[in-house]
Order: sequence, then structure tokens, then C-alpha cells
Amino acid sequence: MLFILISAALSGIVAILSWIGTDAALHATSGQKFCGSCHSMKPMQASFLQDIHGGNSPTGIQALCTDCHLPQDNYATYLYVKARNGAWDVLKEYVLGAEDVDWHQKLNHANDYVYDSGCLKCHNNLEQGSERINKQYVAHKPYFQETTQKSCIDCHSVGHKNLASYLPIRSVTQNN
Repeated sequence: MLFILISAALSGIVAILSWIGTDAALHATSGQKFCGSCHSMKPMQASFLQDIHGGNSPTGIQALCTDCHLPQDNYATYLYVKARNGAWDVLKEYVLGAEDVDWHQKLNHANDYVYDSGCLKCHNNLEQGSERINKQYVAHKPYFQETTQKSCIDCHSVGHKNLASYLPIRSVTQNN
């Protein structure tokens, strides 16, 4: 009986320590310092630090890269997309080479890299607040009634202030 109690206690302790370690690792790999450590991400890091959601926040609150660039609606999807994107980013940066990426072209597909669930996680009272402020209500009504296909970043340019100006100059031969 004592063996079962000790085993259960140790299992609980291991589970708690594993959770704490996983949470610490996820947080450590979620912000601009980590994401900007790759050479190809330096322009994104620089423009993020100039943005109100980044280093230029008057309140001192700063979004993490993963707040916008990973889905926030459920934990399983968050972990899957983080692992998938992280593996691809490492492969592209260190094995395949990121020099051929046309970042300007990727700006045209920003909706593929930004999730509305991240916006709504932080701006969690937007729907109720919009109902009290007529101008916000009129602007957001089609979104909340799902009568538009627009996403948050189709109307709001946030996250990376003047990103295009930080990106490498396009080469005529680039195709990505």
C-alpha cells in the first residue's frame, strides 16, 4: 500500500513539474526575442518593436508573436500549429535557406499567418463594447454577425508598423 501511495505522489509531482516545464518552454519560445533570433525574422522583429502592440506600447503591454501568429481558440490546435510552424521555420532557416523568401509577397497573404482568435483573446469584450459605442458597433456588426469574410487585419493594420520598409528589397528573380 505504501508503494502505491509513494508511486501516486511521485507521478503527481512528475506531472506537475512536466506541466511547469512545458509552460516555461512554450513561453520562452513565444516572444520577439526568441522569434527574432533567426536572421530572416530580423525585419519582423524591428517593425514589431515600433508597433503599438509591440515595443511602442504606451501601456507597457506587449503582445507575444504567438498571440497573433498561432490560433488561440483551443490548446490542442495551438500546440499542433506551434510545433508544425516551428519545425518548418527551423528547417527553412537553417537547412533550406530563407534567402529566397519573398516577404513582400507574403504580406499579400497576411491572413494566412494571423489568427482572429488572437485578436479576440486580448480584445475579449469587443462585441459587448461595440454594442455600447455606436461607431464601433457599426464597424464591427458585419464581423460579429458573420455577414463578412473580412478578418481583423483586413481593417486594422497592427503588429508590425511599416513592415514593408524593414523588409529586404525585392529581387526581380525571386518567386517565393
